[in-house]
Amino acid sequence: MLGLLIACKPDVPAVVPMSAHPGASSSIAPSATYPVPGGWSPTDPFDATVQEAARFAVQTFAVQNKARVLYKDVKQARQQVVAGLNFELHLQVTMDGTPRQVKAKVWRQPDGAYSLDSWNWLD
Repeated sequence: MLGLLIACKPDVPAVVPMSAHPGASSSIAPSATYPVPGGWSPTDPFDATVQEAARFAVQTFAVQNKARVLYKDVKQARQQVVAGLNFELHLQVTMDGTPRQVKAKVWRQPDGAYSLDSWNWLD
């Protein structure tokens, strides 16, 4: 069977219609999709691993910047399967009593350790 190779842009969900896959069955609905390995795909913001990554990001940023930042909520989350997992998280936090929005990227390494790769204020 031939493999399916797809180039992904970081801002586009990495899904392919099942009907486009060479081994797709005609019994599968044409709108069904599956994640592309190495591509970004949406994930549940309430998933325990996403919540753990979000709390790690907020705590790490707060310690590194000696700031009072409190975690509130994950508004949106995407993940990318690599050697480990990359998470792109849209977070709601409170900084010095002021509600703020942030986009953070966190890498969960194969050994389970986390690394904060980026932190960008959205407001």
